[in-house]
Amino acid sequence: MKALSVRQPWAEMIIRGQKTVELRTWTVRYRGPLLIHAAAVRRPARVRQLGLDPDALAYGALLGVVTLIDVIPVDTEKYESLRPLHRRDKPYPGAPLYAWYLRHPRPFERPIPWPGRQGLFSVPEDVLPKSFAYPITLPAPPPDRQRPFVLYAFPEDGQGYRVVLYQWLGGKTQAEGNRPEWWCIEVRGRTLHLLGEALAQTLRQAGYRPGDLVRRFGEPFFLPEVLGVRLALLFLAARPLKRADRIDAIITGLARMSDEEVYYWFSQCSVGPNARRSQRALRMFLAGG
Repeated sequence: MKALSVRQPWAEMIIRGQKTVELRTWTVRYRGPLLIHAAAVRRPARVRQLGLDPDALAYGALLGVVTLIDVIPVDTEKYESLRPLHRRDKPYPGAPLYAWYLRHPRPFERPIPWPGRQGLFSVPEDVLPKSFAYPITLPAPPPDRQRPFVLYAFPEDGQGYRVVLYQWLGGKTQAEGNRPEWWCIEVRGRTLHLLGEALAQTLRQAGYRPGDLVRRFGEPFFLPEVLGVRLALLFLAARPLKRADRIDAIITGLARMSDEEVYYWFSQCSVGPNARRSQRALRMFLAGG
């Protein structure tokens, strides 16, 4: 897994979620899970200045993992607007300067001693805690009444990725006093691979670039209702299948359905005591066997 070495106390603040932008004079094309390594350099005066105990921090160790979702150039105006996120109190240092956007921090239970290096460096996954899985819990997607479906992608054990499609069911927002209600479905492995072109087409129709799905792990991709319903029904019908010909038949059959037919089948297949039976009936209807 890729790792980035950061001096204390910034490394600790990143893994606590108190610092969500890291400034660097260089950029990378990589996006995805990123281990945060605390450098061995000790700066006790600076640590105390920021309200932390230097003796309570780890040095020369891996602290946890975040998601690197984007890297953008920073000018003077951007530097000032990002101060609450990068937490630097010095004037703009000049170009080149890049903002690394970090999300979903997950600290390890205990720091893992490990030597740091400059730039991005690789750490074997077998040194990570055996209980480590990315992510343990999914971030709660913000509801959007105009686009009630939201798609996420997450890396899968360093090989490939999985996707989770949420549907907001119209519950009250947190600001209105209750958590929103969600329905979701997850697809991974060979099935997801065989659904790749259909998924890419859905993202294009929603105004996204398909490649962004895996370049921006953990970020939401909102879908209009009709596209979300079609994709959800495709996932429900194809998820148990492994044969390419049957999945192709599902894709073709659903593409030929009217929106009214798709909405009907989705209502039968997504919720209720007979949902699984309806899913099997839909597979039989579209792909046979």
